[in-house]
Amino acid sequence: MKGECIRPGTPLSLEDTRRLLEGFVGHYNNVRLNIAIGYITPKDMLAGHQQEIQAERDRGLDAAKERRKNRRQGAA
Repeated sequence: MKGECIRPGTPLSLEDTRRLLEGFVGHYNNVRLNIAIGYITPKDMLAGHQQEIQAERDRGLDAAKERRKNRRQGAA
């Protein structure tokens, strides 16, 4: 937290520190993909959306594989 939030933000008061930490925690929980829980956000994990997200990713990968296969067949 110090390296990603406090030091780069250089808060000058307690209010600045609170604002920086709120922004960091909000980003960490709602935006940042966490490697330890399968590249989803902690918010999605707590809401139980991990299987839905993984299924959507799998569909996208399958579609990409099919497009590559079709391009290879068209080039041959």
